[in-house]
Amino acid sequence: MSIDVTRDGPGLRQAVSELLESSFASSRVARSLLDADEDSQERMFGSLPPLTLSPGYYKRAEFLLWLEKQKEIGVVTAPWAHSEAVGLLAVKEARAQFERCHPPCGICSALQDSPFALSCCACGTEFALRRTA
Repeated sequence: MSIDVTRDGPGLRQAVSELLESSFASSRVARSLLDADEDSQERMFGSLPPLTLSPGYYKRAEFLLWLEKQKEIGVVTAPWAHSEAVGLLAVKEARAQFERCHPPCGICSALQDSPFALSCCACGTEFALRRTA
């Protein structure tokens, strides 16, 4: 029995989430690769988050990320096929979760490793601590 990835909203959401996290981690590793020796480079590549689904999910997720960008700039518009609507919803949910986990710095806009970071990883700006009553 095969799964129709185009209609698997939760699976697509996971695929998009994994691609966003992988891209974020790769951008961080890329900066460090220039000065690293071969063993360190292997460790860095090994630390990248794994992709856990079948390749079809990632191909569809890449298409949906592309479609989202085309929609954003006005190249393509609705009406959407049901599978595209399901996919775009999965992208929206995955992106919202990613942005909650990696908020941008208010000064330089660099994405942070965590919403609990005390200072910006790029410019060093210290973030105000939120106090709870």
